[in-house]
Amino acid sequence: MKSYDVAIVGMGPVGATLACLLARRGLQVLVVDRELAIYDKPRAIVLDHEALRVLQHCGVEESFFQSVFPHTGTDFVGIDGQLIKLFDPKAPPFELGWPPNVMFIQPELEEALARAMDRCATIERHRGISVTGADDQGDKVILTLSEIDGAERQVEAAWVVGADGANSFIRESAGLPLHDMDFAEWWIVVDAWLTGDTPLPRKTTQYCQPKRPATFVVGPRGLLRWEIKLLPGEDPQEMRSDDRINELLSGFVDPAAVSLWRSAVYRFRAAVADRWREGRLLIAGDAAHTMPPFLAQGLCAGIRDAASLAWRLDQVLRHDANDALLDSYEIERKPHVAEIIGHAKAFGLIIGELDPQRAAERDRVLEEQLRSGTVPTERQAFVPMLREGVIAAGDPLAGTLFVQPKVLTGTPAREQLLDDLVGPDFLIVSDDAAMLDLPPSLLQRWEAIGGQRLFVGTGPAAEGVTRLNDTEGLIARWLARSNIKAAIVRPDRYVYGGASDPSALRQSVMDLTAQLTGSETYAAA
Repeated sequence: MKSYDVAIVGMGPVGATLACLLARRGLQVLVVDRELAIYDKPRAIVLDHEALRVLQHCGVEESFFQSVFPHTGTDFVGIDGQLIKLFDPKAPPFELGWPPNVMFIQPELEEALARAMDRCATIERHRGISVTGADDQGDKVILTLSEIDGAERQVEAAWVVGADGANSFIRESAGLPLHDMDFAEWWIVVDAWLTGDTPLPRKTTQYCQPKRPATFVVGPRGLLRWEIKLLPGEDPQEMRSDDRINELLSGFVDPAAVSLWRSAVYRFRAAVADRWREGRLLIAGDAAHTMPPFLAQGLCAGIRDAASLAWRLDQVLRHDANDALLDSYEIERKPHVAEIIGHAKAFGLIIGELDPQRAAERDRVLEEQLRSGTVPTERQAFVPMLREGVIAAGDPLAGTLFVQPKVLTGTPAREQLLDDLVGPDFLIVSDDAAMLDLPPSLLQRWEAIGGQRLFVGTGPAAEGVTRLNDTEGLIARWLARSNIKAAIVRPDRYVYGGASDPSALRQSVMDLTAQLTGSETYAAA
């Protein structure tokens, strides 16, 4: 029987991302998917800067990043066509190394991830295979795999992750119930290519109009999307016909100016699994949570799951961390994604209001807020920091994202993003060389978890310390703005905590390593 460190069920973007992150750490990974090929139509269409940074860790080739299109912002339009709310695109410079939001074509991402997996020698991947059994035996899991022709075989894995979608077999096998978050609406999603001249908004537009709530999305390279709410009494099946689709589109665009690529009727739902781990079975992505698309965070949340889970599995499998560390995955991710779902639901209620009187009052309130300048106008304001999990308790920086500057390396010097240089390890980053001088016993503990030390400044670096030439001065500004001298950064680039003197830093290193070994509990809100 073949044996793996981790078996992943589901080869969509979340499963493929997790596979790459694990394999690039040297772990033996099996990935299976029941589908014979990548689904060739778009579903998710927006990625944020955090997701792009994780894909960077996966070794996705530059051509994919060149294919994405910066998000142009979002206008919310009220009953009379007036602007009632907006999201502005953030202008450069981008502190995480990427634009806050970009448009992409999902099949292209999945193909890029497939190529990234194929470049990893420790990934074995198979399509056309269903998992029909998952037997957790305490020290390993026995998976039963079923081929298309009905032939069965078994493999074993130390850990199994279900990234197998909203109808997850692994979630059901593990007995992890879903908690419904009270949102269920029928919408039709239409993707089309612009083929003729026709007036269209330059920005994504939320038509908050009771007669027919809808979303228009400006995708990359002429791809357009409409998400149109079905009204009470409309039959979702009957609305799938070409005639009805053209009738719906005619309220927003000349159907003759576009070429339909795909249409699908969805019931937008909100749900989170009550638990994300049972023994050696874990879940991620849509298997763990589903949300309406009104913040464009569904896939981004799944990619966060993959990044959060990858370093924990690595610590357990390669660095002798206590497997209780995997419990902190749910502790950390579940409330984070639940908060995002709450925001997405709220925007769905704003957009989808069908009562004209309530919509008019909504418009009045939102217009007043917009004029006041007191409401957030950046989409990322609705993506929270981490408040629980493997972070330093009581530290205001803990759970925020660390910056990613461009750095100069090599001779002759070449410029690259920070994460391409240092890889997905724990980091201590400081612009004060003395902060990085750890006592031998503590340095041994730090290196045992794969930790690196980075010096951002002039002068030589001590032995074992990597000196960075931050061409933008971004890290030094971030440290000064945060009023600290050093930061401990996790492999997924969340800040564990900051320190203003060597003693505080050493205590934080001790606390972190204690959390990883299970001798200290996790921070909570």
